[in-house]
Amino acid sequence: MWSLIKKISLLLLIFLSFFSKNLSSEQKSIIETEEEIKKIYQSIVRIDSIVPSDARTANSLGTERNGNGVIIDENHILTIGYIVLESEKIDVTLFDGRVIPAKVAAHDYTTGFGIITPIIKTKLNHLPLGNSDNLSKEDFAFVLPFPNQGRGSAVKIVSRRPFTGWWEYYLENPIYTYPINYSWAGSPLINRQGEILGIGSLSVGETTPGIASLGNMFVPINSLKDILSDLKKHGKRTRDIKPYFGLSLEDSTGKVSILRVSKNGPAEKVGILPDDIISSINGKKISSLEDFYKTSWSFGGPGTEIKLDIERQNKNLSFKIKTGDRSDYYVKPKYF
Repeated sequence: MWSLIKKISLLLLIFLSFFSKNLSSEQKSIIETEEEIKKIYQSIVRIDSIVPSDARTANSLGTERNGNGVIIDENHILTIGYIVLESEKIDVTLFDGRVIPAKVAAHDYTTGFGIITPIIKTKLNHLPLGNSDNLSKEDFAFVLPFPNQGRGSAVKIVSRRPFTGWWEYYLENPIYTYPINYSWAGSPLINRQGEILGIGSLSVGETTPGIASLGNMFVPINSLKDILSDLKKHGKRTRDIKPYFGLSLEDSTGKVSILRVSKNGPAEKVGILPDDIISSINGKKISSLEDFYKTSWSFGGPGTEIKLDIERQNKNLSFKIKTGDRSDYYVKPKYF
């Protein structure tokens, strides 16, 4: 493990020496030696999870998943939630090679963050949370997966703009980085001061809008700060919960089309079908996924009744849906 860290450290230190010459004294890096990089790596873990075959996400995400995480305090490890969603078994590999069992402590469907905690008492070395609001598109940072998952890399912050996902997911201000690190899932984005700026979520083809630029999208760490105490105490957020329809959507044609309707979800229960087109929400016209999310969410959280106007095979139909809470639709973990 240490020989691999030494190789990664050399590359990162060469990069640091190249761009740090023009930094102000306030910007200077604390990551200047192999030992300092090794210390940071002591807070990065590998996560392996097993998901039951009857889980809702078993077909789309698989029943065996792995990725990365970063220790944020003496009891909690932050990752991207899809690695551990609906898991029944989680193993965490620490920097020193120990493998310990863990469980899901929290999942936030709005941001996508997941938090796990060891089942047995274990001393954990954590990294501090940075300030993701202070980033500009000229800043550099480091993507640091667990060493046997992939190589750490230096990246540039290239844009901050909204992201809309087909799975009822919208982020206002994620971090886009270039070039790509192929071990992004759950990997922390670290600044020169050794602070966490974000958690790796996806690979994207255009980190800069309109330009082919394969890179990564990170969920910014500041979106965790306001909900962290809730997640630790309740396992989920208790305010600003988004309503759930049970729809997979796309808007490539300038219309909001339904790709898939989740079994036993709110939309299926009222008769909405794949290939239906959503034209308006409570009478307000929409034409994009961003329109759909912002408009539907503005009427209230789970339990809100919302009218969708649908185009289906040249017919105009209306459906009233009582929205749900997404957390109620997934298999609950069964641990030791």
